[in-house]
Amino acid sequence: MDNRDRILFIMVGGVMALLTIIVLGDFWISLKENRPIDDDVVQLLQMSITGLIGIIGGYFGSKNVDNKE
Repeated sequence: MDNRDRILFIMVGGVMALLTIIVLGDFWISLKENRPIDDDVVQLLQMSITGLIGIIGGYFGSKNVDNKE
């Protein structure tokens, strides 16, 4: 595992952990206050996962180019 692999792993893992904390916190507050889930949190989750998929796809795409050279 080289440095680029480690950086990607730490970045994706950190963002996923942060999103998990935010979403579970909002769900917990919504449950306690008997209110609907905040739409902004759901939108944040959707946009963040889309971005992570793009980052991971770009990583694997560049890894294939490196292997061909």
